[in-house]
Order: sequence, then C-alpha cells, then structure tokens
Amino acid sequence: MRTTKAIHQKHSSRRRSRNTEGSVSIFLIMILAFVFLFAAVLIDFARIAAANTQGERLARAGVRSVMSSYDIALKENYGLFAYGDSDGKMLLSQVLNDSFRKSGRGDEFNLLPLGLESSSLEMSRPLGDYAVFRHQINEEMKYKAPIDFTVELAGKFKPLSSAMGEASRTLDLFSQLQPLYDKREDALDLMLERRSQAAESGRSLLQLIMSSPAMEISSQSIGSLSSAADIVGQYSDYVSKTTADMNLEEGEYPRYASQISDYLQRSSEVITRLQSASISLQESQTKLMNEARDALKEAQILNERMKTILEQARTEEARPGYASAESWDIPGGSDGVSNTAMPNLREQAEGLLLSATDLSNMEAGISSQEHSYQILQQKVSGLPSLLGSTAGLNADISSLETAVLEASRIVNSYIQDYKAGGDIITDEKAAIESHRTSDKERKQTEKQSKVKLRDAMNIIARIRDLGERAYDSMDRYNMLRQYYDENRNFNANLDQDLPVDGESSADPYAAGSAAMDDVDGIYDAMGSVLNGAREHLFQNEYAALYFPHFDVSGLVALTAGGEGDPIQELSDQMDPHQQELEYILYGFYNPAGNVAAAYSEIFAARLAVRTMEGFIEKAALGNPLAVTAAALLYGLEKAIEDMVLLCKKGSLPLSKYVPMQLTYRDYLRIFMLVHGGGEVQLSRMLALIRLNTGVNPAEKFTYASEEIRLGMRLWFLPGVIKALNYTAGLPGDVQKNTYYKEIQADFAY
Repeated sequence: MRTTKAIHQKHSSRRRSRNTEGSVSIFLIMILAFVFLFAAVLIDFARIAAANTQGERLARAGVRSVMSSYDIALKENYGLFAYGDSDGKMLLSQVLNDSFRKSGRGDEFNLLPLGLESSSLEMSRPLGDYAVFRHQINEEMKYKAPIDFTVELAGKFKPLSSAMGEASRTLDLFSQLQPLYDKREDALDLMLERRSQAAESGRSLLQLIMSSPAMEISSQSIGSLSSAADIVGQYSDYVSKTTADMNLEEGEYPRYASQISDYLQRSSEVITRLQSASISLQESQTKLMNEARDALKEAQILNERMKTILEQARTEEARPGYASAESWDIPGGSDGVSNTAMPNLREQAEGLLLSATDLSNMEAGISSQEHSYQILQQKVSGLPSLLGSTAGLNADISSLETAVLEASRIVNSYIQDYKAGGDIITDEKAAIESHRTSDKERKQTEKQSKVKLRDAMNIIARIRDLGERAYDSMDRYNMLRQYYDENRNFNANLDQDLPVDGESSADPYAAGSAAMDDVDGIYDAMGSVLNGAREHLFQNEYAALYFPHFDVSGLVALTAGGEGDPIQELSDQMDPHQQELEYILYGFYNPAGNVAAAYSEIFAARLAVRTMEGFIEKAALGNPLAVTAAALLYGLEKAIEDMVLLCKKGSLPLSKYVPMQLTYRDYLRIFMLVHGGGEVQLSRMLALIRLNTGVNPAEKFTYASEEIRLGMRLWFLPGVIKALNYTAGLPGDVQKNTYYKEIQADFAY
C-alpha cells in the first residue's frame, strides 16, 4: 500500500507541473513589453528635449545671422547699430535652410531629423525713437564719457571752484547794490539841487527889495525906480517936491507934478511886483522843498533796499555746484586759487550804507532851511504894506529903511547859505561826498567798460551778419529743419522748442552777472554728473565725439581785425556739415546763428573767469564798488584778448592762476552739459545723421523678432506621446506621428 500511495503522489505531481508550463515566458514577455514601451517613450521624450534645445539654438543663430547685416555707414561714422538694407526674411530662410541641409552621405544616421515647416521675421524699435537712440548712446559712451569728462573738464575746473564761487557771490551782490547806490546818490544830489533851486528862486524878490544889498540906503532924487530901496531912497525928494508944489504962490504952476506922478506910479508897480514875487517865492519854495523831501525819502527807501540785500547776502549759502566741487575726487588735480587770494568784498559792503544819523542830519538840514524861509517870509510879507505909506507925506523913513535893509539882509543870507556853492549847502554836500570815495574814478571805469562791452557785442553782431550772405547753405539748413520736424513728429512730440537768440545787455554789471550765472550753471551741471547723473553726460559726450565743430580759426579776421574778406574765407564753413556740434547745442537754422551763439557764450565764460582774476588784481583800490567796476573792466579787456587767442590757436589757458588749456571743443562740451541732454538735441543729432548719410533713422530698425516652426517625426508610439502630452504638458504639439514646436527668438542691438 505504501508503494501504491507513492506512485499516486508522483503522478499527481506531474499533472500539476504540466499545468504551469510557459507561465514564466508570458511574464517575461509582459515585462519586456513594458520595458520596451518605457524605453520607446523615453527615447522619443529625449529626442523631443534634444529637438527643443537644437531648435532654440537654430532660432538664435538665425536671428543673430540676420542682425549681423547691420548698416556699416552708421556703425563706422556714428557707432550706431541698425539693420541694413538686406531682405531679412530671405536672409533668415537662407540661414535656416543651410542649417537643415543634409550632407548627402548614404550611411548617415540622423538622430534628430528636424524639418523647417515655416519661419517669420518682424523688425521693430526704429533707431529714430528717442528711447532706442538714447540706449545705444549709453552703451557706446558708458565707459568713455565718465573718464574723459572727469580728466579733461572737471579736473581743470575744480581748482577754480572756491575763487569762482566767491567772485560769483560778490559780483551778484554788487550788481544789485550798484544801481541802487547810484540811484540813492542821484536822489541825494537831487535833494541838494532842489534846495539850492529853492534858495535861488528868491533872487527876483531880492532884486525887488534891493538890487545891491548894502548897510544903508542913500537918499536920491526921483528918477529910475525898480526896488523897495529906491522907493525909500527917493522918498525924501518926493516929500520935498510934493511940499513945494503944494506951497505955490498964487499964479504959480506946479513944477514937479510929472516927477511926483512918476514916483507914485512906479512905487505902486514895485509894491505890486513885490507882492507877486513874494507869492511866487512861496509857491516855488513849497514845490521845491517838497521835491527835496521826496528825494530824501527816495534815498531812504533805496538805502533800506540795499540793507535788505546785504542781509540776504549774509545768509545766502554758496551754490551747490561750488560746494560739491570741494569733494570731487579727481586724481592728479592741480592746486587752485587760495581762499586768501580772493578779497572778501562782501564784508566791506556795509560801508556803502548811510547810517540813521546821516539820514537824520539830512532831514534836519531840510527842516533848518524851511525854518530859515519862514523867518524870511515873515520879514518880507509885511514889507508891501509898509511901503504903501510912502504914498503919503508922513511915512516913517527910518522904520522903512530898517525894514527894507533887514528884508534884504535876510533874503540875501538865505540865498547865500543855500544856493549852489552856498555855505550851508556846501557843508552838507561835503558830508554826503565823504562816503563817495572813488565814485568819479569808478564811473569813468564804468564808461570804459561799456565801450569794451560794445566792442565785443559788435564782433558778435558781425558774426551773425555773415549768415545773411551765405546763401549757398540755406537749402541744406532748410532740409535739416525738415528732418528735425519729421523726427519730432515721429516721436509724437509736436512742441518745437524753438531756439531763442539771447539779447546781450549793454550794461557791464548785467553782462558780468549773467556770465557768472553761466559759470554757476557749469559747476552745478558738473556736480550733478559727478554725483551720478550720467545719462545726460553720455548724450553730450557722444555728440562731441561724433559730430564735427566749427573751425574757429576762420574768425581771426573778425576778432583781430585781420586783412581779407571774412565772408569769402568763411563761406565754406557756413555749411551745416562744418558746424554740426554747434547746431546740436543751439539749434539755429541759419548759417551763422549757431557760431555766433557759441562765440557769445565762450566770451561770457571768459568774462566770468577774468572778472574773478580782476577782483584779485584790483583789490588794492579799497572801495568795493570801485574794485567791482575795475574787475569788470579787467575782465572785459582780457576776455576780448582771450577770444582773439582762441581763434588763432584753438585753445587758451583756463585762468591766469590755473594755466591748463581748454580748446574750443572743450567749451562746447561744457555748454552741452549745461544746455543739452534733452530730446530736442536727440532730434537734431538724428536729423544730422539723416542729412549726412541719407539714412532715415525712423526707417532703420534695431530689434528683430523671429518665429520658426520645426517638425520631427516620432519613432515610437506617437499616440502614447500625444496622450502623455495632455498630462505632462510638452512644449510643442503632436500631430499624427510628428512633433511640432514653435520657437521665438529675439535680438536687439
């Protein structure tokens, strides 16, 4: 039984073995199928990733290749990049087709058989747009401009900052005080003049009282009668003759009737004229003394205004540009003008004011004169009635003589005290003149300054006149203006911001003060740049680097009075191509306007620097107004000489105390810093570029946007890839058995 049982178990085991045969193979097949599916999907995913990367590279290479065809003229002449005249789409297609071209080998295996389905190219951001143009300027100048500006300009101006700051404040102060001072002194002179006129107006009255003042009145026969003294002197004879005619014997005729009648008539006329003269004198006195008081009041008001200006000057701080110059860290800078070299005239300005005591004394002088006149009026007003008694025969001749002599004395004394050159007026004028030290010399200096300033203005006027005869250049200026207007309109800015030809003052103080204001602006602008405002600097330095300026040596014939015809010599330089930097700076559309503006502004800068030197050179004069006037004359004379030197050599020392050279171009760079940096200057540069190259910057693009569509055939299970795309989110799209990818690439200069 044990044997049978063992046999039965053995057969049962064999049956179970036959039922499980092949199960391992099926399992392995399932595993392999899953591995193959995963590997196939992974391979296609890897190919898709590689295709994406390759497509990006191809797109970037394509757009770079297209943009490598830039305009050579713009690059070489102006350092600007803009797409040239080639057909960009054709160039892109050619580059992409070359990239996809097969090698032609039969045994080639291409893991990424990419195909170009479509391509497109769009250009934008024209060079004529302000933002684009300014960006390229910044890129071009961001390394050059700060170094060149610091070394070539700011480093030269820093040593003068302290002295120029003090000179600017000094000239600004005395330019305000000088006209007020002169008006005040004129008012004081007018006051004295009116007081003298008031006294002189009493001469006609004096003549009617006594033509020649004396200690007594001599008796005289009836005859010529023109004064109160004559009435008194002839009165005794009148009484005698009248008595004689009254005591005639019977039958006798009056012998003196005619003489008596003449005496009475002439006496009456003199008395009437005396009354009229007294009234007229009263009116003249009132009018002239009121005018004298008004003049003194005007002087007091002007004195207060001067005092206010001085108080403001004490609290005024230095301009920010001068203050910041002290902190400019510029290696290799030279020593400047020491603070002790520049006289502090502002501290001496207090001496120009009239004290309260001075003004009070002048007021007292007017009151004293009015009091003297009141005494005179009292003596004179009763004289006509006293003289009226001479018509009778019982007048008190002694009292009459005393009254006439006293009236004559008082009137004569009043006139002698207060007439021009009179004792009291002379003393008061001497008191006023005591604070007018150097006024005569100063006014003579001011006259000389006006002559020098007029000479300089005449040269500028002659430069302007050159443009009226340079007809050949006007067509190009008109074209330049058209290009400028088109660019402004292109940038949607219709405000023309037309240049203004500044009017030059004939007053040396105003001209000097304006020149100092210009230099103030230069230091402010330099301080702003060195403190970080660089975009303004980049634009200005770019203009100075790429646009030519006027050859200032052509002005020698005008400035130095040389021989030859300046019109003929300068005709070629009147063209806009020969003065592009000046046009960018000032924007005048006439052949000589920009050159005249540059000459005028350089002259003003030289005047400011030379006036600073003048303050140092003329400090020994003492009186602050005299020093200021002499400094201005010195500045004008030296500035005119500087302009001649600049035209001859093209450069000149910045100052007597800082002998570093500045060229004509350097000055234009400085003025660009003050006036430039705006959008109008950008349009002027773009207009010049168009005029010089024939290329319209508004039609030249700097930005390319490319879009290509690539396709790659999938090797395995595109349906699975497409299904996975719904969840995994592939960067492209699967259509049938092909993977497509749209790629965009951009490039900007």
